[in-house]
Amino acid sequence: MGMELGMAQTRLLPLKLLLLFPALACLSSGETQVARVNEPATFSCDYNIPKKEMTNYRVYWQNAERVVQAYVPGKKIEELIDPSYVNRTTAIDLSNNLSVTILSLQVPDEGTYECIVQKLVGGQYKRVHKLDVKLSIRADFSDPNILMHEGELSQRITCSSSKGYPQPKLFWLKDGKELASFNTTIFQDPTTRLYSIDSELCVNQTNNFSLTCLITYGDFQVSTNVTLKRDVPPEPTLQPSIIASIVISICFFFIALILYLKRHHCQ
Repeated sequence: MGMELGMAQTRLLPLKLLLLFPALACLSSGETQVARVNEPATFSCDYNIPKKEMTNYRVYWQNAERVVQAYVPGKKIEELIDPSYVNRTTAIDLSNNLSVTILSLQVPDEGTYECIVQKLVGGQYKRVHKLDVKLSIRADFSDPNILMHEGELSQRITCSSSKGYPQPKLFWLKDGKELASFNTTIFQDPTTRLYSIDSELCVNQTNNFSLTCLITYGDFQVSTNVTLKRDVPPEPTLQPSIIASIVISICFFFIALILYLKRHHCQ
């Protein structure tokens, strides 16, 4: 009986797959894109509508329930699009995989975008395709700016960079080895959501060494290198007047010695 049950389960397995296949066919996981701030990004829905059936379809591109762009026959698209995307997107390209382009990307545009395709079937719209595209935003940080501030006992060094995304991390490296910093601050602009970072380092310089300020953000990084040279005090030099006095003194000494020797010889 155990064998019969096993065979029955085997026969039912293809039927289950057939029942699940239509649901799997309408869902598709899309790609992940990384785009820079102020640059465009194009998303493909990976679906084409037959030209003869255009009026039977509706297409929505949305981000967190905000409509980015839409194709709805008989309706004004401007009334459907979220205000944050008005005049920032191209119309859905019906001849090219229902793709859409977002212009001049900003950090708040980061997130998951959904393409939803609906078809009119029996008087009702039913979803026939869905695809997700994950968008990651990148903004390159400026080259780190290193400044040195001389102190009596140690040297204070600062490093700063700005207008980058995602959230950065800063590392100090001395001849390739990491140093412990202090007073590292990160600030995010509430409007642009871009980051700035500042850090301080104190060193007691006894010899020359190479110093690197390294900033990482996501899979990217930027750095600046400087070579700190120890100031060696110059050897003291005699002034010309002192040298002249020494020479004159030596001359007087030899003259006096010669006179003394002559007088002693005469006696």
